Amino acid sequence: MGVQGRGRLAAELSRRDFIARATTLGAGAYVLAALPGARLIQAALPSASAPADATLQAFADTLVPGRKATKTDLGDPIDPRAIAGVDSEPGAVEADALRLFHDPLIGFDALEAPFLADLSERSAAVGGGAFLLLPYEKRVDVCMSGLDFSNPSRIVWEAAAAVPFTAFCGAAEHPIGTSENASGYRVMGYPGAAPNGYQQDFSYGRPLSRERTQDGNLS
Repeated sequence: MGVQGRGRLAAELSRRDFIARATTLGAGAYVLAALPGARLIQAALPSASAPADATLQAFADTLVPGRKATKTDLGDPIDPRAIAGVDSEPGAVEADALRLFHDPLIGFDALEAPFLADLSERSAAVGGGAFLLLPYEKRVDVCMSGLDFSNPSRIVWEAAAAVPFTAFCGAAEHPIGTSENASGYRVMGYPGAAPNGYQQDFSYGRPLSRERTQDGNLS
């Protein structure tokens, strides 16, 4: 099943063109833009007490849900409470979203504490308990609340949401992502890079076309 067919949360983000922007701009751009909003959350809310990594995995599974699994593509452990198991194919957690959350090139660690604080606050108010322990539909309700346009710190939530989509759609933690090693590519039917990458002097062995259309564009 494609990313845009995985429930009302993904459908809402797709409607906003969020998925296209997240995969084009990259998670790092969202994180940078979200830093001022994160400082506002941090000043207003206490720190979250739930297990941080497991909660981030549960959040990633809510954005791009997947099958139950114990290990990620790269062999990292998955908290048994994180994946709700509402899809039969791999999701963002299995595609190493947690590793991308902590990748220094993304910089999400600077947003983690305020984001989890807001997530916990909304989980209690909207879902009635800790996010990690909520059923999937309640998790969706919490995320819809955080991503709502009425939320002044929505940009922090969009930065957090960009990470699982980037991990799944872009095989971001794989030096050379292919359908063999990156479950997101496999689910989408995208072959990815050639198994051993591409040679720097690669050529199709034929000159580029110089023909033009009637409007003068290259054909």
